[in-house]
Amino acid sequence: MKMTIGRKLFLYTSSLLVVVLLATFLLLERNQSRQWEEYLQEQSFSFARFATPEVLKLFRGQFQDGDRQTIEHIGEFLSFNQDLIRFSLYAPGGRILFQSQRFPAFRDLDIPDDWQALSPERLQQGELSSMTRRLPDGRRVLDLLVPAHGPTGARMLTARYLVSYDRVDRRLVEARQRFALIAICALGVSLLLAAVAARRFTRPLKILTEGVRAIGEGDLQTRIPMERNDEIGALAAAFNQMVAGLAASRSALTETNRQLRRANDELRDMQEQLLRSERLAAIGQLAAGVSHEIDNPVGIILGYAELLCEDLPADDPRREDVLAIIEECRRCRRITGGLLGLARTAPDEVLPVDLAALVSSVLESLQPQKLFRRVDLELQAAPQLPAISGDPDRLRQVFVNLLLNAAQAMGGCGRVVVTLGIEEESLVARVHDNGPGVPPGMEESIFQPFVTTKGCEEGTGLGLSLCRKLIEDQGGRLELAAADAGACFKLIFPLYGRDRQSSSGDRPGEEKNFDKASADSLG
Repeated sequence: MKMTIGRKLFLYTSSLLVVVLLATFLLLERNQSRQWEEYLQEQSFSFARFATPEVLKLFRGQFQDGDRQTIEHIGEFLSFNQDLIRFSLYAPGGRILFQSQRFPAFRDLDIPDDWQALSPERLQQGELSSMTRRLPDGRRVLDLLVPAHGPTGARMLTARYLVSYDRVDRRLVEARQRFALIAICALGVSLLLAAVAARRFTRPLKILTEGVRAIGEGDLQTRIPMERNDEIGALAAAFNQMVAGLAASRSALTETNRQLRRANDELRDMQEQLLRSERLAAIGQLAAGVSHEIDNPVGIILGYAELLCEDLPADDPRREDVLAIIEECRRCRRITGGLLGLARTAPDEVLPVDLAALVSSVLESLQPQKLFRRVDLELQAAPQLPAISGDPDRLRQVFVNLLLNAAQAMGGCGRVVVTLGIEEESLVARVHDNGPGVPPGMEESIFQPFVTTKGCEEGTGLGLSLCRKLIEDQGGRLELAAADAGACFKLIFPLYGRDRQSSSGDRPGEEKNFDKASADSLG
């Protein structure tokens, strides 16, 4: 069994109380015994001094021939001393002149025969003398000698009285029994008080121990509810102050860690943005050259198409095809302008855009194409969506590129769902397909330039990086969202007139488009 401080305190206190009580009662018993013995001796001395002259008078010098009546009268005279065992008279030489029978209370008392003789030393003592003797059965006897002197002062004889200690011993036994009873009661009460004191002392320590364990488990809200004016109360107050200090330090450390984590995140974002900007700057320089080379022939085609359109009559069936060529050439020039935007940092013109109508037109323009003939395109838009701030052409380019990537990833067979809704005062679009999804570990790297999950002949790895830049230039965000199956891209747009100030303009109308898969996809 574990010896706790409470058990030790109880054991030490109980042991001390037992020793103190035993010593106290032993001293009381010894003192009481001594007082009663002294009282018996004083009473016996007084009795002997008083009785000896009277007994001598009753004998009238005839000790051997005393009649029966005289002996009976002497017995009655001495019987008032209930402790007297026997009375004897001795001559100065030690011869027994008279020896009475044992008194009735001590008839069965066995007195050794060798007690009858007295030593010369005791007989020659001039004053009253006494000694305590012990019988074979252990009972004590007070042996008194009283010298009797004549008119001339000479010693005539010696009276001997044997006085029993039985009454004193009985009182001592009764006193010991009472003392034992009192000692047991006192010991029980003392042990109870010791247990209460030990519990009162150890209970605060248990509370402190529980508090320390709670602190060790991280609960810094723990406090010791203890109102005491002693050292334990001071310890509890110091403990509470320590916990309060630890809580304050922990809060300060938590706040510092949060600030450091935020600063670290900001530095990492800045580093990533810097790296992305450097890559996009390099890509922008390449795109500027390529766009310049493409823009010239496209411009020539556009010019000839416009001249051809002017020469065709309004009812000519070929006029619609020429108008489609003109529109696609213009969109090609807008695409080349978008590629040049990788190298430009100037803000674009921001207009209010009906995103649901824009996405619907993109889906309608892509559905007839060969790549999307076995792809189920679905738009799920919340009713009465507000307008967003953005550039319609660039937004169209972003959605076309995401849908082309999804169709290519599914091998031209599957389902793509575009959902539109309001989340936290922003319009959120999700493009979710049921294809193979993004490989693990590439959740963020796919937005970097020249990173692609396609083959070298299928993509350049510029699509998603360009899409993210186009969205961020318009105050939005593009990120990969978690999905149970397939890939899900999440686009977050600012509402028109809330996050960005823009000039007023007309809403874009729906445009009919017959893009090929290679026209807008850079991925």
